[in-house]
Amino acid sequence: MAETWLPRGGLARAVLFGSLTFFLLFIWWPIVQTFWLSFQFKRPGEQYWVGIENYRTILFADPVFWKSLEVTFTYVALTVPGVVVFGLLLAVTLNALTNVTVRGFFTSLYFIPYIVPLVAVALVWRYMYLPGPQGLFNVLLGYVGVDPIRWLNSSEWALRSLALLRIWKISGYAMVLFLAGLQSIPAIYYEAASIDGASAWRRFWSITLPLLMPTTAFVVVITTIGALLEFTTVYTMTVQQGVMGGDRGGPNFATHVMSYHIFKTAITNQYEGLGSAYAAVFFCIMVLIGYIQYRFLRVRYEY
Repeated sequence: MAETWLPRGGLARAVLFGSLTFFLLFIWWPIVQTFWLSFQFKRPGEQYWVGIENYRTILFADPVFWKSLEVTFTYVALTVPGVVVFGLLLAVTLNALTNVTVRGFFTSLYFIPYIVPLVAVALVWRYMYLPGPQGLFNVLLGYVGVDPIRWLNSSEWALRSLALLRIWKISGYAMVLFLAGLQSIPAIYYEAASIDGASAWRRFWSITLPLLMPTTAFVVVITTIGALLEFTTVYTMTVQQGVMGGDRGGPNFATHVMSYHIFKTAITNQYEGLGSAYAAVFFCIMVLIGYIQYRFLRVRYEY
């Protein structure tokens, strides 16, 4: 009998067909539309073909595009290592707990920030970031003799402030993934290393890290994509009071990430064709980054 990629069961085929339909209609079709619109000038009541003019504008006539890319990549560089390191540290600590109940309690405790709506978290943190002695973080810094920091009002600290929030929120998710990876490592490897006299650090470096590389690669890729698409915290926390329209992304474009630039161009200013071109270019950049990460972080191994 000839092999077929289709499931044999009717229910399984129906589920597969439904999934393919969903991806085609709600994911791939909007992507195709975005690329199509990127070659047009489109505003409400006006639409015509301009070819590569939008892309020429992006590459040669819009310094904010390059600034947004710089801010976005800086944000990724600030958040991804922090999430990976902190998530792995939490996972290793929890994995060392022998009491399953205690481990489950702390796992749930650290995972809660991830499931809390980001808008609610951003609003709370915005108040904790208040300048001067009004904000909680500045009050805590005052107890150890550190001068107040202008968290969201400083070009130096604004992006770092958003990165701190993301590290705190996403580390619990990375922790769960790392914990699953740690628990899948056979204990016999550690027993053999202990018999050979390997220290705890040596066991971690020679056994845990290599066997966690597939999990680490997944965490890095997922965390990178999430950081590249960051929008909610910028829109919620960086509104500049007193500026017409309550513009975001400041101060001085310090938090003007690419997702917000696309939103501002296509939605706020209603240049839908140009905004689609931004989205198309950024989509290609994300695909390239994802491919490079999978290409160089993927590890093949056998137990």
